[in-house]
Amino acid sequence: MGSPKLRFKDEDGKEFPEWVKRDLGNITDINPKNERLPEEFIYIDLESVKDGRLLNEHKIRLENAPSRAQRFLKKNDILFQTVRPYQKNNLFFTKDGIYVASTGYSQIRTKDNPRFIYQTLFTDRFVNNVMIRCTGTSFPAIDAGSLAEIKIYLPSLPEQTKIANFLSAIDDRITHINKKLDLLKTYKKGMMQKIFSQEIRFKDENGKEFSDWKMKKLG
Repeated sequence: MGSPKLRFKDEDGKEFPEWVKRDLGNITDINPKNERLPEEFIYIDLESVKDGRLLNEHKIRLENAPSRAQRFLKKNDILFQTVRPYQKNNLFFTKDGIYVASTGYSQIRTKDNPRFIYQTLFTDRFVNNVMIRCTGTSFPAIDAGSLAEIKIYLPSLPEQTKIANFLSAIDDRITHINKKLDLLKTYKKGMMQKIFSQEIRFKDENGKEFSDWKMKKLG
């Protein structure tokens, strides 16, 4: 595959150049050397991220931090889940503040369009190549060296930007819908507690109270 079936065009309506095949390690810096960790930071572990969303933020002091807290993050860094990577719980980091991630992630930094690289990590082609290189059965994992050897198809930087903007807009929409879904789930949970504790009672078609609830054995 030199180029995909669906292509964007440049501002003049012309085709962009063909995609080229490159090792991930040649276009990114995987697990860059970090400065000394700060005395206090927000820690991102493998339970903190799901479907590209940062769900939990735990502020801890360095003296209490687990040994896996080593990835000092900068904006536009990518966290790739290296343990059970088929779950695809990766993160594009855009937060302000001081954050450190677990070594359960590979930290990826690139001079290409980072959002394009991030989207590439979710493709079945890439994940299948990762799984081939994983070791372990219960907790399959890939090391940074093996990750760097995986080849990806890379378009020109302008086409990367167009693709990244398009897919990121869809991600933003998904995030917005997920937030509404989370609110509805919370609302339902609260209403269930009030209904089944009989704090809230429904009425019949004539606006009269239903009869009192009775206690019965489930059997």
